[in-house]
Amino acid sequence: MLTIKRLYPSTSIICSCQAKQLLTKQISFQSTTVLTTDKKEKQDIHSKFPLLDTRFNQYQIAYRYRRSIELLRGYLVYRLFSINFLVNNQSKIAEWGQRILGTRLFQDVIKLTSFGHFVGGETPQEITPVIKSLLQYGVKPILDYSVESDDTGKSLSPDENDRMHDHNTSKFIECIKTSHDVCGVNNLVAIKVTALISPGVLKKFNALLNSVENRSLLPPLFEFINQEQKNENMVKPFQQSIKSYLAETKNKISTSITLTNDDLTEIYNLLIRLNRIAQACVEQKISIMVDAEQTYFQTAINYLATELQRYYNKNNETFIYGTYQCYLKETLASVKHDLAQAEKYNYIFAAKLVRGAYMEQERRLAQQYGYEDPLNENFKATSNMYHVCFDEVLKSIAKRSSGQVRVMVASHNEDTIRYAIQKMQDNNINRDSSVISFASLYGMSDYVAFALANSGYKTYKYLPYGPIESLQPYLFRRAQENRAVFEKANKDRHLHFKALKDRFLHLKI
Repeated sequence: MLTIKRLYPSTSIICSCQAKQLLTKQISFQSTTVLTTDKKEKQDIHSKFPLLDTRFNQYQIAYRYRRSIELLRGYLVYRLFSINFLVNNQSKIAEWGQRILGTRLFQDVIKLTSFGHFVGGETPQEITPVIKSLLQYGVKPILDYSVESDDTGKSLSPDENDRMHDHNTSKFIECIKTSHDVCGVNNLVAIKVTALISPGVLKKFNALLNSVENRSLLPPLFEFINQEQKNENMVKPFQQSIKSYLAETKNKISTSITLTNDDLTEIYNLLIRLNRIAQACVEQKISIMVDAEQTYFQTAINYLATELQRYYNKNNETFIYGTYQCYLKETLASVKHDLAQAEKYNYIFAAKLVRGAYMEQERRLAQQYGYEDPLNENFKATSNMYHVCFDEVLKSIAKRSSGQVRVMVASHNEDTIRYAIQKMQDNNINRDSSVISFASLYGMSDYVAFALANSGYKTYKYLPYGPIESLQPYLFRRAQENRAVFEKANKDRHLHFKALKDRFLHLKI
């Protein structure tokens, strides 16, 4: 039974709160039991966890892992990122900053501000203390070596491309090993497909897949790749099999897109790289999350993620998660289709639900080229899409065997978090179940993440790391695409300030 309790705060809290904040809603699970064969284990598993403040005001819990100087930096960063002029003109400001200060000094400034707040560090050695501080308070990191590319029209030579993509593959595998060594088994790492293939080729592959009426009829890619590796055959059999399929189904494909031998070689090399990463996951007992990207890549990315799941998410082991962007109008249909495919081919469906991070770019391109805007009309419509997609996954959780469907609620929206918590209660899903977990970005919404972890929910932080020159675009895009978040970040700033004030006043925190 879900009960709502109102507790009167202590005198010290009353002194630092406004009158309207004196009563705090808290959620307590009091009657949920776990059915096991051992009667001693048939108990209220939630009794060991503290109550959850569903208003998410527990700054005393949120910032324990931060030093005082980090709290001050966070407060200042949120103040800066809430100024529209700075966010709208950040590229120009960065360009002038580098001219005036020089690249090295400018990067030092970035490290002391936004990079330091939103990024774990540049190397595995730098992020290790950050990981340990998160783990100390029950929050697991999702390591994210943040490299990606976009279709800018610029091209490298084939050899340069291969070297760069092989280097990124090695870095992702290093990231997997770091996660295993520091966090142990059953942790998560994020990857981006655009770091492993030329954007132009991926875009062509995406267009081709969009024109295929029934992609489930395509050959199972990673079965083919692993068989070919065992037989020590290389590119030609893959090229021939794809060409044969395209020839057989040409009447069902409504596109003028054709893949050259060089394109097919690049796609084959992408599959080899993804397979190497997946095999490292199996060896290290670590899972990867295949991040979503722009719509002109996303059909291909989602197809590759589901193909990886089809091959690797077997025998009750989950190594691959896909990602669904709920600001897209087509997301519910995509979720339903992929759930059905997972059930049909008997593999584990594992998904991360996100709002989406390319809103301004997507809207601009739709307007520029005159096609229908792929995004939902507004924030409310996106929230509704998020909730119905989550509900669809819950239906599949109830329908399939235990552990065959998993979902991560990756959101900074408090209403969505409350919605998911209530649905877990309604469906008798334990808060410490691995079937449903929660995630947010490092440096954002700590007052939600650490409260959830403190109350027993599986909670993660996306922890990006890498060279500052690679992460600078990530930071700029994070500010640009989340302008609305930063404009409304009064709560984050306010709680940072309260925690900092308590530190200086030597109050308990």
